[in-house]
Amino acid sequence: MKREQAQTRIRMQQRRLLTWLAVVLCITEFADAHTFFNTPNEGCGIPTVFSTCPVVCATSTALCPAALTDQTVAACISNKQQLLCVDGSCVSKSAGCPNNLVPLCPSCPKTGFVLDGNPSQSVLYPCSITPFLTLNVSLTQNPAIIAEQPNLPLWEACLTKASLPLDLANSSVVISECNIVPNTRVKSPLAPEFLVIYILMGAQLLLLLFYYLTKNARVVLARRAKNNYQLVDDSAPPESYRTQSFAKNAKNSASPFGTFDIPLSTNFSVDADSANLRFTGYTSDVIGTIVSASVIITSFLWIILLAVLVLDYYAVFYKFNFRQESDLLFNDHELLSTVFIVSWHFVLVWFLGLQFSKDKWAQFFSRPVSLHQATLVQIEKKVSDPVAIANMGAIAKWVKSIESKFRKFANTENSRTIVPVEISSDGRRFVEFECVRYVFDESIGRFEPFSFIVGPSCADLHGQGTGLTTSDAKTRLELVGENAIAFSADSFYSGIVKEFSNIFYVYQMMTLIIWMYYGYYYMGLVLTAVIIFSGISKVRVFLLAQRRVLSMANFTGYTRVLRDGEWFSISTRFLVPGDVIEITRSDQALAVDAVLIDGDAVCDESSLTGEALPVVKFSVKNDATLQYKRGDDAVKHNSIFAGCYVLEAHPPGTAKNNYNVVRAVVTATGAVTTKGRLVKDILFPTKISFVFQEHLKVVFFVLMAWGIVMLGVSVFMLGTNGTDAWFYGMFTISQILSPLLPAVLVIGQSVSSQRLAKKGILCVDLDRITLSGKVKVYCFDKTGTLTKEGLNFLGIHHVQMSNEDTRVLAPSVLKEYRKFPSSIRSAMLTCHSVTMVGNEPVGNFVDVEMFRVTEATISRANDSETGATTVHPREINGDKYFQIIKRFEFVHSSAYMTVLTRDSSDGKLYLYLKGSFEKISEICNPKTIPENASQEAAYHARQGCYVLGFARRQIVDSISVDVAVAMPRATLEKRSEIEFLGFCLFRNEIKEDTPEALQELRDGGCRVVMITGDNVDTGVFVARKCGMISSGPYGDVVVYFGDIDAVKGGREVVWRNGDDGSVVEYGALLGMLERARTGETRPIELAVTGKAFNQLIIDGSIREVLFHTRVFARMTPSDKIECVRLHMERAITAMCGDGGNDAGALKAAHSGIALSEAESSVVAHFSSRNRSIFSCVELLREARCALDVSFASYKYLIMYGEILTLLGLLQYYFNVNLSQAMWILVDGTTVPLAWALTQAKPAERLAVTRPTARLLGLETVISVIGALFINVAFGIGAVVLLFGERTNDGDWFKCKEFDGRYYDIRRWWELADSYEAEVIGIMIAFQIVNAAAIFSVGKIYRAGFWRNWVFLVSWAVIVSLLSFVTLADPNTVSCLFHVNCGTSTALERLNSQNGTSYNTKFLGIPVTYYSWIGNNVMPIQFRWKLWLLCVGNLAAVVLFQWGVVLNLGKRAFSRKRLGGIDEWTR
Repeated sequence: MKREQAQTRIRMQQRRLLTWLAVVLCITEFADAHTFFNTPNEGCGIPTVFSTCPVVCATSTALCPAALTDQTVAACISNKQQLLCVDGSCVSKSAGCPNNLVPLCPSCPKTGFVLDGNPSQSVLYPCSITPFLTLNVSLTQNPAIIAEQPNLPLWEACLTKASLPLDLANSSVVISECNIVPNTRVKSPLAPEFLVIYILMGAQLLLLLFYYLTKNARVVLARRAKNNYQLVDDSAPPESYRTQSFAKNAKNSASPFGTFDIPLSTNFSVDADSANLRFTGYTSDVIGTIVSASVIITSFLWIILLAVLVLDYYAVFYKFNFRQESDLLFNDHELLSTVFIVSWHFVLVWFLGLQFSKDKWAQFFSRPVSLHQATLVQIEKKVSDPVAIANMGAIAKWVKSIESKFRKFANTENSRTIVPVEISSDGRRFVEFECVRYVFDESIGRFEPFSFIVGPSCADLHGQGTGLTTSDAKTRLELVGENAIAFSADSFYSGIVKEFSNIFYVYQMMTLIIWMYYGYYYMGLVLTAVIIFSGISKVRVFLLAQRRVLSMANFTGYTRVLRDGEWFSISTRFLVPGDVIEITRSDQALAVDAVLIDGDAVCDESSLTGEALPVVKFSVKNDATLQYKRGDDAVKHNSIFAGCYVLEAHPPGTAKNNYNVVRAVVTATGAVTTKGRLVKDILFPTKISFVFQEHLKVVFFVLMAWGIVMLGVSVFMLGTNGTDAWFYGMFTISQILSPLLPAVLVIGQSVSSQRLAKKGILCVDLDRITLSGKVKVYCFDKTGTLTKEGLNFLGIHHVQMSNEDTRVLAPSVLKEYRKFPSSIRSAMLTCHSVTMVGNEPVGNFVDVEMFRVTEATISRANDSETGATTVHPREINGDKYFQIIKRFEFVHSSAYMTVLTRDSSDGKLYLYLKGSFEKISEICNPKTIPENASQEAAYHARQGCYVLGFARRQIVDSISVDVAVAMPRATLEKRSEIEFLGFCLFRNEIKEDTPEALQELRDGGCRVVMITGDNVDTGVFVARKCGMISSGPYGDVVVYFGDIDAVKGGREVVWRNGDDGSVVEYGALLGMLERARTGETRPIELAVTGKAFNQLIIDGSIREVLFHTRVFARMTPSDKIECVRLHMERAITAMCGDGGNDAGALKAAHSGIALSEAESSVVAHFSSRNRSIFSCVELLREARCALDVSFASYKYLIMYGEILTLLGLLQYYFNVNLSQAMWILVDGTTVPLAWALTQAKPAERLAVTRPTARLLGLETVISVIGALFINVAFGIGAVVLLFGERTNDGDWFKCKEFDGRYYDIRRWWELADSYEAEVIGIMIAFQIVNAAAIFSVGKIYRAGFWRNWVFLVSWAVIVSLLSFVTLADPNTVSCLFHVNCGTSTALERLNSQNGTSYNTKFLGIPVTYYSWIGNNVMPIQFRWKLWLLCVGNLAAVVLFQWGVVLNLGKRAFSRKRLGGIDEWTR
């Protein structure tokens, strides 16, 4: 058996060897028969050109050679009464020639290589009207000579025919195409042309060096003279500085600020960056200004120099040549090109140097001085690394590390901004940076921001109610600035400078200058116009957005302010912290943040929070034990914010301090206000690092390196080392790294943004669109997001006495208000924050819904003692009116509210409490709480109810109203006397489309999570009802609740089974989760409370259960932010909310979408007018489509460059090129096809996977390289097919190969009139156009390519044009592209030789064809072969993309990702 197996293996090896030998022999035989790596037309003898003698011109008709003079001209010359005119017409001598005749002979320049001739000094007369003498021209001269003087053999043959000597220097008798004067080829490095460049660059560099040395010398001398005083402030201010007092007289004290009764502080977060800033003083320097101006002038001179060189290439300055030897300023084209190349490199280095040093320009050209003397201040701020997303990959991490090291090496770790020092009316010096004013303190020599402490206790606020003095207000205005955002919008000029100073614009400019110089100015000008237009469009959009933000931020009106004990009307721009203002109803938005100290107000904060209902604001209590901290949730109901509208203002019931108005103390102005911070977040957004962007940096460097390699290969393939090789190589680099690449990559984002806008979704950050395409986790707020905005009142579940005289809950929920116990009715009538606007109750939506059930009304009493609010129940209910004497508002941190009331029916005082059951149960006397209250509360929550608890305390009769009002809250809420009354139940209905939207997100591979401030049971109920928690193939889901166990000291998380209440240990829970993941047990979901969440963070175990937790309940705004950030560590995370208390989480997420049009929603990256979470689905559909389209555009442009480069090597080998029209078609269709690609519509439903974001990922690389190899193989196959025609089909290609040795590659457009050029050109054009079609195929994240009719029409038109050019007989269109075309004489010869019937008289037929045989018309059979080869090429690449990349490859590439998705979403 073993022997048989061994023999079998030997036979197999022998068969393999024979197979390989056969392949080698076949290849060798094929190479022998079809090789084209040899001398063109080898063995074909001396090359012969069939051509027509051009018209001969002479300065006198007497000099016309008889053999080259046609009969018409000869007859005119022989007639003594007639005169030959310059246009070849014959007129009588008496009449004379008209003055406006167009000469038939050319105006010959002094050099042979120009596109257009220029007038010469002599008048030339034609010796014939048209060329009439045909002959065969043998190319016996050296190919190098013919390359320099391509018409020399023809002229020599013509003049030999006429028995005349060839005298190229004789300008008396010339050929109509102009005699070529030999080039002088002066290339000395000391030639005047080079000296100009050396002087320009050297003078500027010497000037910069001289300024640098003199500047440093002056600084050293200044330091010595000033005893080494410190020029740079890089130390934090002394701690005492923050709390010190300031003397009133600035001139006679160490500090310029004066003394304030209210201390200064820098504690607000808006000023927190001041300690991380570094201030350096500078002043304007006359010499520096001059040198700076010279740099600007030199930059323009470099551009002018390059423009002159480009124009000189076309002999525009023929009249100004100082040598008088040529029509070119720089004598000849070789010298001109050498000067251009040298200048180009100088200019490139110059502008790159300016680009990399632009942050240091102002510093370099200014003189450093002490901050005391500075007129300019450089502010350095550490450049924070962009926030990295999860799973960046090794390449992206490597790029970030390289960037970090480079910034450290180049000393660019800090951003540098030069700002002018301004002087206030009082002589104070200040600067403004990022919307904040920094005032200079002479005593410590430092610029510091200032914000005034208002308060800090609530009693202090009332003490400050008398207002400021005018002098104090003026001083504060000097320190904090006007009440406006200190940010000036860019002008159009500054916007243009910022946009076009980008480094890639430098690359684009330098590339297009080469194009315009080297005879490709058509496309160079077109792309220049496209780039300039797109740049200006971006500037315009940016400026409009900037001005829109500032118009939202800055608004000016008038208000009444209390100063010096009197009320004044002033502009809101001059309000300062500490001012006391009057709050009145107004149609203008409030301009400041303030705290009410007298009276109440009803405010519309919908523009800030998104809450549809107005909110009631109450005056702060005059209590020294209460601290006022601006921004704290506890004082939110006392604070009014910039941007809100005051609907009603209710003065106090009594005139306090002689002011019977609603008074408020201004707490913040300008950028420090709530609205100002929103604006600042927009103006200075947090940068984020996306793997797409990190890979793009590597791609640019890889392409540039590859371009340099291909430059060398191109030079080698061309077989020359002159200036022309450099130009060909630079064209290669520009093809590999397309100037359009950066623009094309963002087109998909722009198109998606426009489509989202049509669907009501506004995007404020385009980069977040592609980032959203990678979202794995979607977090949702509950109320108003998954559920409807309001709550529906369901009923009450009250406490009653049982037969055993114990307190128990009633057997059922009561829903009819009249049947409610009186204590519950009293609580519902009074324990709220509702007020009336007209006849409508306004306030918190829970309170409003509860109060509407009572059908009561509210009025403000004129009680001189309390100014109480009076509640008037409906008489039919039998309740008497109540007075609300004192109110402790509901805040999220405490989760309950308290009111002190007086019942008119018995005159007694009652304390009513309302809040979450958990909190109310902690406050109440435990004996008053039924034993099953917790279970009942949990039951109602599991049924989706919003559960509130009611409690009451009756105040003993011995305590008067005044005493009760003065009592602190802790005393009033005496636990032993508070009895539990029962539950108030609401239900928040789920939006109709929520389950469907969540299911589509889950089907789309997203993990959906709820982060809510509501009860955990309610959250789980809603999660089950909307399908967030759903049964799987392994059974119903078991939910385990994680909460803090109060019995164990509140520091241990206890996990309970939601079905039976059993407790499991944490270790056992982890084991169960692992078994559930593998399907061994029922699926498990976790739900945690906010307390448990924070304890898990402390324990360090949150990350173990994070992606098993579906519901996060009782989460504060800060908890929501932390929860989102934890998810962001492992996955790209999106957040969806209403823009209210979840605004921080929306901003923190990778992708935040606010279902609100409120101004607070601007912190989110997206905002939707549609309140449905289907907006999230639409966002993901468009985002995935945009990311996929961006990659398609990227691959298309990469393929474009690589096809031109690799197939271009074939062109270089044969010394052929595309015609100008073909180049314009190839390059000109790139922009419309790339744009048409982005018009692809998103797929109807989300796929379970996400598109790749890795430009260097295996999937992308295989897609591009695989298609590239197929294209190159077919391109080579086309050339092999052509060379095979030397022996096939009548050997029509035999001895008709193009011999580049006879042509000057500088005249590249003349290299297109050959068979090799047209075959390679047709393949290149088809492959590039088809590359766009290939990458338009995308069935996963995009709708079918047939639905992108814009692309289909564009592609079909271009392919039809190419097919017509390839297959049609010679015609106007094909001759435009120099394909299947020739001169009339050549076509007539083909008709006579081959029996064809080509049209020889059509519009656009060329007079001259740069081919020895005068045409490159392919036989019709070969045209069809070539066209079918192009079709087969398209089919092969489509099959590769569709079958390998999009199907087999996708499955392999996404297997790992699918595993992760299944693990998290099931």
